Amino acid sequence: MKKFLFILVSSIAICLSCTNKRQQFQPEATPDKKLAIIGGSDTVTSIQVSMAENDTILSLQAGDIDFPLSQSEIEKYESRVRMQRLPDANITHADAYRIETQQPVYPPQTKQIVLDVINVDGPTAEPEYHHLKQWKNGEWVSFPFIDNLIFAGVGRDLSKGDTLPEYIHTSEFKYPLKPNKYQVNFYVFANIYTYCNLTTENIAPIEETEMDGAFTFKVLPSANDSIRILFENHTNLDVQPVFLPSVGTDELYMAHPFARSGWIGEADYMRSRARLKGGEAMLFTIPVSWDVNRITDKNHKKQFQQGKLLPGKYKIGLQLEIYMDTIFEVK
Repeated sequence: MKKFLFILVSSIAICLSCTNKRQQFQPEATPDKKLAIIGGSDTVTSIQVSMAENDTILSLQAGDIDFPLSQSEIEKYESRVRMQRLPDANITHADAYRIETQQPVYPPQTKQIVLDVINVDGPTAEPEYHHLKQWKNGEWVSFPFIDNLIFAGVGRDLSKGDTLPEYIHTSEFKYPLKPNKYQVNFYVFANIYTYCNLTTENIAPIEETEMDGAFTFKVLPSANDSIRILFENHTNLDVQPVFLPSVGTDELYMAHPFARSGWIGEADYMRSRARLKGGEAMLFTIPVSWDVNRITDKNHKKQFQQGKLLPGKYKIGLQLEIYMDTIFEVK
């Protein structure tokens, strides 16, 4: 389940997500302008501020999150987890998720476009945010939101076989919709898990927890030096692992100090190196031992002073953003 911490300071709208889902920062809102809010609920679980060209980005330091390593140590990504792209996987679940507008054509005066978000045969996911592009001079270009737009809504689970509506209000956008072709870009967020047993001799997957289908996600049998985690994208969709994999237990979220940090810099690193197109695969390798001297916080150093994972059952997690698009016309 997602957990969010929201801090609203004066007229600055900042979203700091210290969460199991993702950690991100948002631009500063202009104080002398009214914020436009789309959606709303008594239990807000996600807020996103649109980014104008001249917005100021607020710096979020790695020290602002509860993680054993300093920022400089977090940024040594290759020494924490090795990522290796593998030969392509078969596309067996092409449209595991799909979006489509309820009408292919809308009149210019339309006030609302309803987008159906469909989970055909993928793991349970949460619908996230939309944005539009317009066809201009032979290419798709961004169709901008109004300034200082905030999305607010509740978390919704999109299970296999389900369809959920996403409402696109034309008042969200800086310009009116004119006769043209438009592309809706949308993504869903999924938390996937698998388990393994670590012994003094080897690492073995727990077979009934292995994920197959739209995505393969499992631990490979190996010696007990490193946990080797296979992820295969069997869809035709782009998929983004948001952070490095996590290593925990059913009782403990973080059992390995060098696995997923939840820092925005780590998310940027993953976007630059780990985005997977349809049919692509990746192997993550996480050593079971670590250098305790790289942990600077005394409380965390005490927590992880053994310098390695002890024999037992471990829960491996990966967070995914899965991207889709569809086209409609205004005429």
